[in-house]
Amino acid sequence: MPKLPRKLLLPGQYYITNANMILETLLGSCVAVCIYNTKNGFTAMNHFMNDKPADPNDLDTGRYGTTATEYIVKKLLDIDPDVNHYKAELYGGAAVIKAQNSANIGKKNLRVAISMLQAYGIRIVKKEIAGTRGRRIYFDTTNNSIKWRYTGDIPRKYPPRDR
Repeated sequence: MPKLPRKLLLPGQYYITNANMILETLLGSCVAVCIYNTKNGFTAMNHFMNDKPADPNDLDTGRYGTTATEYIVKKLLDIDPDVNHYKAELYGGAAVIKAQNSANIGKKNLRVAISMLQAYGIRIVKKEIAGTRGRRIYFDTTNNSIKWRYTGDIPRKYPPRDR
């Protein structure tokens, strides 16, 4: 079986594709919204850092849950407007920094992701969220399977990095 191409999403990035590949990212308090269409093979993933921009003129779409999630949802709905063809999974939102206000960042990010998906009527089928540890996400677009592990764990069952 040939190795699949990989796309690593850094904070503030998103990706939409219908190609067979592995989308991956590393999360702490950030959140990844993973959406897949069960009929046409299109998938999307984002990696956002904050819930919403403090400045309404901030045009950094990928950085914020409100804008990044809305962007990928609208792009997918442009391709297939039937929300019943989509499923979503959420990852991240952990309180990885032991600072007074850091726990709220992850919670706010999760609230906005859930709210945005509900507003568009996209069903959330899995949540691997919160806690105090970061997560590494592997989204295999060939079969819409998403594997994850806590950061620092040995990746026994997960796709190895290409070297």
